[in-house]
Amino acid sequence: MSFVYLWQNREKTHTFSWFWLKQWAKRILSFTQLVTVLKTKFLLKIKGSRIGSLSIISNKSRIEGCLEKLTIGDCTFIGQAYLAIHADIRIGSCVVINDGVKLLTASHNVDDPSWSSFAKPIIIDDYAWIATDAIILPGIHIGKGAIVGAGAVVTKNIPEYNIAVGNPAKLLDKQRTQELKYNPVQLIACYEAWLGKYC
Repeated sequence: MSFVYLWQNREKTHTFSWFWLKQWAKRILSFTQLVTVLKTKFLLKIKGSRIGSLSIISNKSRIEGCLEKLTIGDCTFIGQAYLAIHADIRIGSCVVINDGVKLLTASHNVDDPSWSSFAKPIIIDDYAWIATDAIILPGIHIGKGAIVGAGAVVTKNIPEYNIAVGNPAKLLDKQRTQELKYNPVQLIACYEAWLGKYC
């Protein structure tokens, strides 16, 4: 996604109407945020990451390792997270990853006398929500629509629409609705100013 996309798909109103003036005021006030969002995506992409349309990655995220192994779908929001990319990290569309989350694709084998390291991919499917300060360990698959609670440490796969909390994370008895159709970035000011509330 680029500024050209926003311009071509901008919400249009009658010139000099009250709504038009309000809309352009929002665009001007959120322009610095927009530049930061686009710059962060651009820098990740030129280093080999694949990032879908309208996705937002905080410029305060710490992303280390092989950026060619990072894939992010459309309309995903990643806050101030830490991604250690020693193996593939594949994040779907409409995913929310809150501040403080850690995605760790490598660790050490505690049963090996030489303490050898290993790396395994992390896969996070569409509409998953990883809450603040959660830790996702190597080789984990978070299913579609699944929720990982704040501070949880995920050591096993989380099935679709399940909710996992705790350290180590355990599944709750209840599940999330399966009729998910939201766009988590639609109300971010720098997008909403151009595309409206339902981009």
